[in-house]
Amino acid sequence: MELYIELFVFLAIIFLIVLSNRFIPWLVKAAIAVYYSVISYIFITTKNKIDERYENITPVPDAYWDKNSAWVDKMTGYYLWSFLIILLFIYFRWFTSVKSKEAEGWVLISFIPSLAVFFTFHIHIQFFIRV
Repeated sequence: MELYIELFVFLAIIFLIVLSNRFIPWLVKAAIAVYYSVISYIFITTKNKIDERYENITPVPDAYWDKNSAWVDKMTGYYLWSFLIILLFIYFRWFTSVKSKEAEGWVLISFIPSLAVFFTFHIHIQFFIRV
């Protein structure tokens, strides 16, 4: 399970963002939690099956790397694009709810670190979970 620490940190951050946000209704929060739980279960079980199939074969065949990389690439889309949609929705609602131009500027400026977190997770999932 230590292989999936980055994934669990990513999920924890998503759940904190979603559950603490006032712009998302509780039913949608529950749906997001179920969505990420289900795709995480599918991702981990399928990746473990791929790993077990090629476990004691040395040298590791190219077929393993191809299957593993394709699986991680596919699941990265399910994790990250939905996360980006959630972030865009939250920032849109936050931007439209503020009253002053200065507050709108601060909301836009705060979007930059959010995108940095998004791309950091994208890089971590792409390069560290494949191993």
